[in-house]
Amino acid sequence: MNPEKSFPIEQSYINLAILEIKEQQKKEKKLCNAQQRDAIIGTFEEIHGAKALVDVKDIFETCKNKTKKVLVLGRAGIDKTTFCRYVAYRWANGTIWPQYKLIFLIPLRRLTESRYPPLSSGISYSRIDLVEKECFHHALSDKDKIYLIEQFDKSQVLWLLDDYDEIVQNVPAHLQYLFEQLLNIPHHILTFRPYSNKLSYDMTMEITGFTDDNIGEYVKQFFDQITDESDDASSTGQNLLDFLKLSTNIWGIAHIPVNLELICSLWADTDWSITRELTITHLYDKITEWLCRRYLENWSHE
Repeated sequence: MNPEKSFPIEQSYINLAILEIKEQQKKEKKLCNAQQRDAIIGTFEEIHGAKALVDVKDIFETCKNKTKKVLVLGRAGIDKTTFCRYVAYRWANGTIWPQYKLIFLIPLRRLTESRYPPLSSGISYSRIDLVEKECFHHALSDKDKIYLIEQFDKSQVLWLLDDYDEIVQNVPAHLQYLFEQLLNIPHHILTFRPYSNKLSYDMTMEITGFTDDNIGEYVKQFFDQITDESDDASSTGQNLLDFLKLSTNIWGIAHIPVNLELICSLWADTDWSITRELTITHLYDKITEWLCRRYLENWSHE
């Protein structure tokens, strides 16, 4: 199995649900208080189970104000960054949100002192500095900068602000004003882990992870993709699905995309079809081993 292989972004499965804050907090509390493994898995499936899903293209239909500010929550492994790349890709291909003429995708975790060192006294970074560094692979001309600055606050420009939680406690002092400017932009989507959420937004949504159908589709695509590496890829994928459905606990965690990717990779690498006794502990041991191998292979190519 090649650890560097990945799916094209258009093959991503992004499921969104409108989030009722009070109900979600009750479920989060139940999850935190669950002591037994089965109770934890059951509560996980309740949180990520069947909900009224919202299609990505309809996100802004629920916003009542002229400004469109949406908070998108997602737990670790739910692929909030993939969500941002996915919607940007679909917009660029003209399949969603024709009301926006420009979209800027900003990974907030990059607002670090090493990437944006302090400037001379009295000079601060601006949004155009951020856009030039994060959205372009070349320096912008003065003409381009002036044009973009004129567009920044217009209703036809959307900002995708990714991974708020990774930076909010560690924003360098000289970047604090720029950070606050971003959060005040009238049209933006902010991604965030749903822990200690004190942000007030017009609309809050949640990336719910894979549905049961998504799991089957993902496994099929995964093993179809490696057909050139394995003559029996189709049957291998079906064997994995059969195994997952027999293993309730592992089926539960497979709804998190990054977990399912790792499970598929491990299954492709190892003859799991000879066992029916794989535990979550053993699975995580194998995942840790696989991640180390992938890291070392990537490191050797640098």
